[in-house]
Amino acid sequence: MVTRAFQGATAAERVSQRRARLLAAALDVVGERGVRDFTMTAVCRAAGLTERYFYESFARREDLLEALFDRVAADALDLAVRAADAVPPARLEDRVHAAIGATTTLLGEDHRVARLYREAIGHPELAGRRQDTVAAFAALLDRLITDAHPDLRRGDLRLSTVVLTGGVMDAVGAWLDGRLDADVEALLTRCARLVVAAADQHRAEAARPREDR
Repeated sequence: MVTRAFQGATAAERVSQRRARLLAAALDVVGERGVRDFTMTAVCRAAGLTERYFYESFARREDLLEALFDRVAADALDLAVRAADAVPPARLEDRVHAAIGATTTLLGEDHRVARLYREAIGHPELAGRRQDTVAAFAALLDRLITDAHPDLRRGDLRLSTVVLTGGVMDAVGAWLDGRLDADVEALLTRCARLVVAAADQHRAEAARPREDR
């Protein structure tokens, strides 16, 4: 099959470019109208594309919304990983502070991302995606803890890191909504210290004789 180029781009490249325009427009629409009033028509208008081009990449508006959430979540996780990995592994509190700080900065500086983050929990399709995000960030905490304390095993930490991640995400949401009376530095410090406390508790448990656990 021959793929012809148009203005230097192949057909596949043009589809990819239009998909990227739809995703960018979708984030603008969420920022302006919210998840509940998110429509295909509004996205196409914002992207300057007809519905025909919407359907070449997405079957339903929910598919676009899910793709948008996945992309934003992946970007947030990448920021957290890079921020944490810029700090030496032994400095667990600083690494956690940096990781959570990177994502909190993203949410605080981009109201569109913040609105998507806040409203995802009440959306039937995005609620499951949010749980995937909790699992991904919990896995990052697992790694940061075991980097600092190689004597611990990641599998043993999973319950604690999932609980901590869910709590951190809810706390950040409350901070964004103005329901949490704390400045961002206090929020980050408290979250980081809770992770350190959990790691210390696991180390104490691992050091006890098995019959005492």
